[in-house]
Amino acid sequence: MVRLENFENLERRINKLVRQFSQLKKERDGISDVLKKGNRESLEAKGRLENLYKERHQMRSKLDALIEKLENLEHMDKN
Repeated sequence: MVRLENFENLERRINKLVRQFSQLKKERDGISDVLKKGNRESLEAKGRLENLYKERHQMRSKLDALIEKLENLEHMDKN
């Protein structure tokens, strides 16, 4: 009888471990999904930021060109 009780006790422990393992696996998969989503969002944000820097550089170049034209007009006016 003692052996059967030991076996049943072992069976309960194993079943508990299997349930815990399954739960931990689900949690790990959920965390992995969140991490993947965060990485995607990070890459998208990086792309948007790079585009903004490019636009800023283009706008700066255009402004510099306009300022130069205005300065040239000013110099022409003095002559």
